[in-house]
Amino acid sequence: MTEVSPTARGGARCAWAAICLALLLGALSLSFWVATRNFAIADPEQTPATAQVLAMARIEGDQSEEMFSRYFASESNRALFAFLGPFQVALTLLATLLAFGPAKVAPGGRLLRPLLALLAAVALLMAPLVPTMIELGRSIDFVPREPVTPERVAFMRWHGLYMLGDVVLLLAALAALPLLLRRATTRG
Repeated sequence: MTEVSPTARGGARCAWAAICLALLLGALSLSFWVATRNFAIADPEQTPATAQVLAMARIEGDQSEEMFSRYFASESNRALFAFLGPFQVALTLLATLLAFGPAKVAPGGRLLRPLLALLAAVALLMAPLVPTMIELGRSIDFVPREPVTPERVAFMRWHGLYMLGDVVLLLAALAALPLLLRRATTRG
């Protein structure tokens, strides 16, 4: 039976952690695109097919049509983020658990360990924001956009905080990924 060296084991763990972060980067990129695209699709001025559907639904009033279409875009985004929140937590925690020990001896390990800890901490801190944002979002679904209400202001504040967290996750994962790959391919 061949003994696997601790260096090789650590490299394999970093490779798996890199896969987790690559999945995280893909999920974040996809979520940015889908969330943005949903609202473009819901806008009858940007998407003629939406205008046709709204006309067929016989919804009266421009504001009612806007609320109706924004509701479907919002619900689609809520479904996405209800999945994405736990997925982010799982991927970041798994990457951190896999690579934190091997990162100690990795080239760039002094930077990699704090990046892994940052990823896990941000994902955990963002997790409770998902149900909060879903609840706040639903409470403003059928509230007119003008005048701006305190509920909309609160939602936008939490939304901005969540977006900031996503950007931190994206940047930290982009910084950690090459370090993990370097450790995964280090021999000796």
